[in-house]
Order: sequence, then C-alpha cells, then structure tokens
Amino acid sequence: MVRSVWKRCACWVLAGVQLLIVAGLWLWFHTHHPLGNLLAGDDDGKLLAWGRLAGLLAALGILSQLMLIGRVKWIERAFGLDRLTRLHHALGFALVLLLLLHPALVTAGHALQADVGYWAQAADFCRTWRGLLTAVIGLGLMALASVFSLLVLFKRVRYEFWYATHLTLYAAFALVFLHQVVSGSDFTDHPAFRYYWYALYAFVLANLLTYRFVRPLRAFVRHRFVVTEVVPEAGDVTSVTIGGKDLPAFRIEAGQFMIVRFLAKGFRWEAHPFSLSCYPDGRRLRLSVKRLGDFTRRIPALKPGTPVLIDGPHGVFTARNCVSGNVLLIAGGIGITPLRALAEDFVARGCGVTLIYGNRTSGAIVFRSELDDLAARSSGRLSVVHVLSDEPGWPGEKGRVDRDRLARLAPDLAAREIYLCGPPAMMKGVHAALASLGVPAARIHDERFAL
Repeated sequence: MVRSVWKRCACWVLAGVQLLIVAGLWLWFHTHHPLGNLLAGDDDGKLLAWGRLAGLLAALGILSQLMLIGRVKWIERAFGLDRLTRLHHALGFALVLLLLLHPALVTAGHALQADVGYWAQAADFCRTWRGLLTAVIGLGLMALASVFSLLVLFKRVRYEFWYATHLTLYAAFALVFLHQVVSGSDFTDHPAFRYYWYALYAFVLANLLTYRFVRPLRAFVRHRFVVTEVVPEAGDVTSVTIGGKDLPAFRIEAGQFMIVRFLAKGFRWEAHPFSLSCYPDGRRLRLSVKRLGDFTRRIPALKPGTPVLIDGPHGVFTARNCVSGNVLLIAGGIGITPLRALAEDFVARGCGVTLIYGNRTSGAIVFRSELDDLAARSSGRLSVVHVLSDEPGWPGEKGRVDRDRLARLAPDLAAREIYLCGPPAMMKGVHAALASLGVPAARIHDERFAL
C-alpha cells in the first residue's frame, strides 16, 4: 500500500513538472518577446500568446492521453487501469475544448494584426500556411470522436462502432503533431524547446509501442494462449478456460483482469477486459462472461483450440493491497468474478473472509456450488452470505446490501479490509453505506472498468 502511494506521488510529480516546464517557458518567451511583453501589449499580441498556450497545453494533453490509455505498466501499477481509463475519458472532453480554443484565439489575433475578417484569415491559413489544413482535419476527427463518446455514454451507438471510430484518433494526433512541427512558433523559434518536445514525443511513443503492442505479442509467442474449455454457468454467464505453454511464468494475481482478443471469425476485431474468475494456479486461466451485448452473446460459440491474444494482466484490485487479516468481500451480479478468485486467494493466505453476494434471484447466483465447496474446505475461514432482492420465498437474506445489513453481517467492519465489485448503482449505494458506518475510504477497494 505504501509503495502504491509513493508511485502515485511520483507519477503526479512527473506530470506536474512537465506542465510547469511548458507553462513556464511559454511565459518566459512571451514576456521576453522581441516585440516586447505580449501579455501586456495590444489585443492581437494577447490573443496570440494565450492561443499558443492553449495549443501547447493541448499537445501536452494529447501525450498525456496516450500515456493514460497506453496500458503503461509503471503507471497502471500505481493507479489501476480502471481509474486511468476514467481519467482518460474525463480529460478527453477538456482536451477538445483546448483544441478548439487554440485556433479560435490564434486566428482572431492574426486577423487583428492583418486588419482582415476572422473567416478571411482562417481561409488564408488553410491556403498558405504549411500544416494548417491537416491540423483542421485532425481537429475534426477529434471532435467527431468526442461526439461518439457522448453518444455511447447515452447508449445511442454500439460500443463496437464507437471503438472503431476511436481508433481514428491516432491519425488525428499525427496530423496535429505535423502542424506543431512546421507551424508552431514556440516549437520553431526555440531549438532547446523543440528538442524537449521531440524527447517527449519519443518517450510517449516508446511506451505506447512497448505496452500496447510489443508485450502482448511477446506473451502470445511465449505462452501460445488457447481456449481449452467453454462451460455455461448460471445467470447467462459462460466461463472460458484458457491454457497455454509455461503458464506459471505468466504473472497474474487473483483480482486482476486481462484484455482478451479471441482470434476467431466474429471475434478477432474486438478486444474486451475480463476478470479472472478463479485463482491462477499456473495450469489455467478462467474468464466468466455475462451475456450483455453483441460480443458477449457470441462467447458460448467459441470453440476449444481458438488462439487468444492477451494484453495484461492489469489492475490493482489484489490481495497485495490488503493490510488486515480480516476481509469483507461485497459482490453484485457478475461482479462476483474477481471476488471469487480473491476469496480463494485470501483463504490460502489464512485470512478471515466474509463474502456478501447480492443477486435478484437464486437462479442468477454464479459459482454457487464452487463457493459452497470453497467455504467447506476453508476450515471456517470463509463464510458466504447470499442476499436476494426479488425472491420472496428465499429462506436466507432478502432485500439489498444496505447499511443495516452490512452492520449486522459484518459487525467488525472497522477491523476489515473491504473489496467491492458490482453494478454501478449497487457500488454507489454500498460506498455511501460504508461511509455512514465510518469506514475510511482507504480501506475500501473497488473495481470498475470499461475501455
């Protein structure tokens, strides 16, 4: 836990230093400009100066976005890929605003200098300035990707279509990069600053190529991952078992997830994240997938022998972050998958474990017999409590996982480390309940991911 905090601090410091360098040099260049202090001069100079800052911050933001979504291991181990992905989504919209602000301010500044209209100046840029037209195309691609990101949030377009359009952002970033190289005055007029940017681009590109492409391909060549078994489970869930060569050398922990691409017709163009649903014993990797969309509905049709490309493992939702000998696991629906693996891991470590598993009906309980068997073999270290919300005849706990039920089923909450995974609404409610019971946020671990 302490190491993770230090890693996070180091990453934030590194990001802050880059921001200070870019903003500081921009301030120096524009307050010591050959034409004087542009920030204190005429309106055209101010517009140009602030427009250039927006452009520099946008370029830095693009590089940051690539690092956030690049599955860069040394960053991912500090924050977890689910949190990096959420930050990537949030910053994406702010980045588009900077990218729109940059041409608006710069065009207005040059229009004032040349004493022409705004749109006349914009047309002149596209006709005569090197790299401007390609930058406009790149900006259009980014704006389009942002629109589709909003639509997918409101379920207006399919995830698969959004993902395909999102890939065009790589081309958009390249077009914007060319504009900075050939037209950016901060870039072209200051050799040291230019080499600093070259170094940043090279650093980001090296990380992106290494972690997005080289490592998954190297793991595939070494381990030859392949589907060995496809088994139906309860509640429209299908378990896919993956085997391969030298699996003990594939380092993955209970609670982590992998981004998998099944190399078969109808699957190979999509990659999705799935958690391990059993303890990684060095002989097999098991994923359990609920039928929720077009891709997951096709999972039962997978055939044994299908090659699998694995990107991972990812995630910090592991026993490594536990500092207590007693653990409370809270699952909802298909959120049981990482907690099923963690329950086995914690029992093996000698921890006392209570698993509270919420579902609508008994027919939706996944791994029911496995959990019963694991509890029976745990020498009393694991207890499993099922909570059903829509089955009045259920003899056990009925209702939802709320504040009163948590206090009753786990009266020693203050002494436990808590792991939580389930639907967003359920997780929000449990977080609120735990907070009202005085559980510190640092003792609550959760997993929420969508790429």
